[in-house]
Amino acid sequence: MPMKYRKFNPERVRYLHNIAIKNKDFRETLYKTRIRNFILPKQNELFTSWLARNATINFLQTSTFINKYFKKYKNWFVNRDLDVLNNDRFFIDFASRSGIDVNILKQTSLQSYTGYLAEIIYDNTRNNLISPIKIRGTYNKLNGLKYCPLCLKEHNYFKKEWRLAFYNVCPEHNVIMLDRCPNCGEPLTITKRKYDIEKFNCYNCGFVFEEAKIELINEKSKSVEMLKKAMDILNKGWFEFDGIVYYSIVYFKIVKQLAKLIYNREFRENYTLLKELEYLNIELPPKELTSSKFMEEFIEIKEALVLFTAIFDILQNSKNLISFIKSNNIPIYELRRDIGYNTPFFYEEIIWQFYKQPYSPPYNEVKSAIKWMKKNNIPVNWSSLREIFGVYLDKRKRPELVELIVKNK
Repeated sequence: MPMKYRKFNPERVRYLHNIAIKNKDFRETLYKTRIRNFILPKQNELFTSWLARNATINFLQTSTFINKYFKKYKNWFVNRDLDVLNNDRFFIDFASRSGIDVNILKQTSLQSYTGYLAEIIYDNTRNNLISPIKIRGTYNKLNGLKYCPLCLKEHNYFKKEWRLAFYNVCPEHNVIMLDRCPNCGEPLTITKRKYDIEKFNCYNCGFVFEEAKIELINEKSKSVEMLKKAMDILNKGWFEFDGIVYYSIVYFKIVKQLAKLIYNREFRENYTLLKELEYLNIELPPKELTSSKFMEEFIEIKEALVLFTAIFDILQNSKNLISFIKSNNIPIYELRRDIGYNTPFFYEEIIWQFYKQPYSPPYNEVKSAIKWMKKNNIPVNWSSLREIFGVYLDKRKRPELVELIVKNK
């Protein structure tokens, strides 16, 4: 178990810092010794939140804390999202130096959602349904990290689920989450803070995040109810759809698919969606502004709140999903677009109902059309036939027509 940490002693820390700069042997000692001031991660705490709290009790910036005590990982904060890191050696080293069980430490990583949210959580590219952060130098440039001011005031740590793209309301306090400093508008960089403030604060202006004004969700909104159901599915690893049980990864695969249909492709005829927009008095941007973009990177919190509340409601049963498809008259190619070959069975079974076999004129009908074309001096070729029938005739699929067209040219 980690030892109970000492009270703040800035002068002692500065003294040790000055020695470490000048004395190489002392620096080497720091790289190897067990760190006395270390605290355990709290329930569902995010890795960088835990790291930042440990740096704070040692009166250091997080990057300096790593550079001083973990030589091997010096400058790892540069252009890297540590919360999605997939490196066993990294966690083993931190666990051994802090006296914390490595499995407890791994649970602070977003990699712990592997097999629940998606088959693979990537550490070198963007992930579906995880709000991205973009570290440039050691500063975050995207609004991918969210927080509830009341949760911070009670617990003083950032939760792992706050990085999920669909987690936009606090189910404990019914508060709409925040994703930037309310004072200066800067994205959150929790591994940077003002030295003289113990609570999580903005590195730019020093604003303490827990002091932000809150906005309660409309009491008629379904957002909290739907989020609780989605988080239950994520935590269990399975869900039930029309009486059949499936793995949670296929659920979230369709959540992403519906998000693209609604947000990027503008299929937005849905009662829950329209009511949630009304409660927040906002509109979703037109597809001209969204169609080619990675949604998780630029969607605003209130837009995401409305979007995922509607999606979770649609996926409660097949009746809601079929109603959504019919109301928007969504073609089959849009329903399957970008989803790949491994289409979840429950989704494939429903969208197959909307598959329409394209019309293909029979041989005798084409023969009669060619006779009419010759009588009216219309050139007999594939292009003319396609225009007359209003469908695409493929010579590779209709070889019997090739000889007929050549013969009557």
